[in-house]
Amino acid sequence: MLREQIIMSLKTTIGVVFAILIAKALKMEFYSSVATIVVVSMLSDKKQSIKLAATRLLAAIVSLGISSLLFTIFGFSLGVFGLYILIFTFLMYKFNTEIAIVLNIVLVMHIYSLEEISLPILLNEFGLMFLGILVALVINFFILDIEKELIEYQKQTENLFDSIFKNMGKCLINEHQAELMVGQLVELDEILSKGKARAYKYMNSYYIQQNNYYVEYFIMRKQQYYTVRTMQKFIKLKFLKQKEVELLKNFTENIVNNTKILNACESQMIILEEIKHHFTHVAELPPTHDQLQNRIALHQYLYSLEDLVSVKMRFVKEYEKNK
Repeated sequence: MLREQIIMSLKTTIGVVFAILIAKALKMEFYSSVATIVVVSMLSDKKQSIKLAATRLLAAIVSLGISSLLFTIFGFSLGVFGLYILIFTFLMYKFNTEIAIVLNIVLVMHIYSLEEISLPILLNEFGLMFLGILVALVINFFILDIEKELIEYQKQTENLFDSIFKNMGKCLINEHQAELMVGQLVELDEILSKGKARAYKYMNSYYIQQNNYYVEYFIMRKQQYYTVRTMQKFIKLKFLKQKEVELLKNFTENIVNNTKILNACESQMIILEEIKHHFTHVAELPPTHDQLQNRIALHQYLYSLEDLVSVKMRFVKEYEKNK
């Protein structure tokens, strides 16, 4: 994270200095103002920056047009400048383009201070906006690749799920307590939150390329996390040694975490259907109250397992379709 912050600071510094040097070399008026345009433009996510660049340039044309008309008709006064701000900001809010307000008001302030309207002055102001945005787009082209970090979060996630599933299987045969998994679930929640945040950062680091695999992955895993957390209340009973317990234990301990092979999900769904058939048509009815409680909890656990696999299957199918 520190490395990323240092690189972003260096990129901003280089962008500002580079833009000022170009503006100065072109003998542009108020050339130092290009620094503000570069900084603000670089704060946007890369994925949105092209769209925002077009919005700011179009807004600049509107802003310069409105201000030129008002100053030409009513003169250069603070009241007219205020009227321009009123009209321009109203239009920006109306069309949800308020992102363009600050920079364009800065440009019009230059015209207000010069108290003159001419084509060279208008071109100068539009040129500052164009130059600042262009430099920001070029500098933002260079990014720090964080995919290795995402792969590491992915590995940690799958290792934790593997451990949790094995412990849940042990809970079914009374060899482990559900309360002992609280720490693992907390750790898993933290990793998923960090991974998801970084995945969005990664996805928004490209202009055109689609990189939403990791975002969808961590969203899917978060759904599974909530299901697993709910399942904890189903495994707190002292389960009796029954065929149904053994079936669910074996399935839980052998859940395949691979998220890129559709056949693995389909195979798991077939096994679950067989287990459901056993529960419904083969297993004897519980003769005692304790066994009835066990069976109800195991039924709930079984359908939660199906939810786990279904969530993963939808993700894998989408991955296969978009691959």
